[in-house]
Amino acid sequence: MNYYNFDLNKEIIFTYEETPQPKEHFLRKFLVEFQIEKFETIKTASTKFNLKEITKPQKVVIHDLNKDEFYKIYIGEGDQAEAWSINNRFFSQAYFSNNLVTTFLTTDRWIIKSTRVPGEDVWNFLLDKSKMTFTMDEFLDAMLHTMKWFSTEGSRIWNGGPRGKYLSIGEVNWISANNMFYCPKQNVFTKVDHEPEIIWVSKRQYMNDAIRSFIELFGNLMKLRGHDHIMNYVADGKNILKRIEYCIDFVETEIFD
Repeated sequence: MNYYNFDLNKEIIFTYEETPQPKEHFLRKFLVEFQIEKFETIKTASTKFNLKEITKPQKVVIHDLNKDEFYKIYIGEGDQAEAWSINNRFFSQAYFSNNLVTTFLTTDRWIIKSTRVPGEDVWNFLLDKSKMTFTMDEFLDAMLHTMKWFSTEGSRIWNGGPRGKYLSIGEVNWISANNMFYCPKQNVFTKVDHEPEIIWVSKRQYMNDAIRSFIELFGNLMKLRGHDHIMNYVADGKNILKRIEYCIDFVETEIFD
């Protein structure tokens, strides 16, 4: 079997030379098992990738350039075995409307495989006013409906779920790179980056996680000081509070019973 020559200065690998990588490195075994010949790594907010050594934990997204499929790989987080099991149940049974998702679970590895979703990274739109064909309030609604979709799917998969519990996806940085995609042609948003943080929680914990995500969203938007179209959206503190209140009301009326 030939392997691509791994070059830490490049993400896309083009040569068919034997790599000096450790034989037991998870990436070497993964490429052989899934027969991936040409690929690139994609950085996300949670990437933890050491190519030279066998370390744990590791997280990386691999893009199969030949088949245009994406694999998010989690390695060696043994203390998350239970979390992996819960998340594997959800992602292997959920009905994703814009892409096909498959999972692979072992004792020391969890993989989410996904086909391409329509559109491109929301981050690219936020940084370029000329591309913004959606409003920030529309993005806010997409975020909220994504949360509702996870909750609804969780109830379906677990036949209603534990009594008094709600399916949380944890605290999410909604505008981090490679997290949400937007397709102008279809006017559709899709969450593409997933963490194994799905868990059944109390109403109070769900709301706490949600509020922290809402506050973080506006805090991160405020950091985009060089983009007037974003600054105009977050400039008025009273309007920010109204939008956070709007988000809280959505959770109360659309997600909670």
